[in-house]
Amino acid sequence: MARIWIPATATAANICCGFASMFLAAEGRFNLAVYVLVVAILLDILDGRLARLLNATSEFGKQFDSFSDALSFGAAPAFLIQRAMLEPFGMLGYVAAAVYLLAVVLRLARFNLASDPHAKARRTTGMPCPIGAGYLMAAVLMRGRFEPIWAIALMLVLSVLLVSRIKLPDLKGKSLVTAMLLVGMCNYLAVIFFPSWRTILWWNIWNVLILIAAWIEDRRLAREPLQG
Repeated sequence: MARIWIPATATAANICCGFASMFLAAEGRFNLAVYVLVVAILLDILDGRLARLLNATSEFGKQFDSFSDALSFGAAPAFLIQRAMLEPFGMLGYVAAAVYLLAVVLRLARFNLASDPHAKARRTTGMPCPIGAGYLMAAVLMRGRFEPIWAIALMLVLSVLLVSRIKLPDLKGKSLVTAMLLVGMCNYLAVIFFPSWRTILWWNIWNVLILIAAWIEDRRLAREPLQG
């Protein structure tokens, strides 16, 4: 029983990070709010790994993790970008933030209905919430380098991707795609700590390469039963 509380503690810390980020955003400490959400992303990766490592996966853990995602990767980044960039737009900024938040919640609800809490799928449907939050966090760090109206456009595009039916790779097993995802996480940390158009461009190019590698891997796996 005690092993269940180890990943749950990481999930609880994730929730606390999301909540703390909202307080920091309310105080105008936008960059620090982003860094706290980076910790939340790392905790989100950690809790699932711990649950599978300790054989502590459960329906409770899946639901608890979704609640943490809704706060840390839905409400917190939406509130953060609204305070940091969208206040001049008034109601339009609130609507854009609300649309993004609703997209996150809808994606999580669909994920909970379709996923097995005891197994990690090789592909996930729609953009994962931490990735969507990651783009908003990068936009906040780059505020002042582009017109805020583009932040609204970004939120709408992310909202569509969150609720879309596209299949995207997820961290699972030992494969080229998994290794590329790990490198992609390092690329994102470069964006966070050295925000510039150059690091953002390289991060997005690498993301495209991951999608191409995942497509090639899926094609190869689809042919294997036929060859056998």
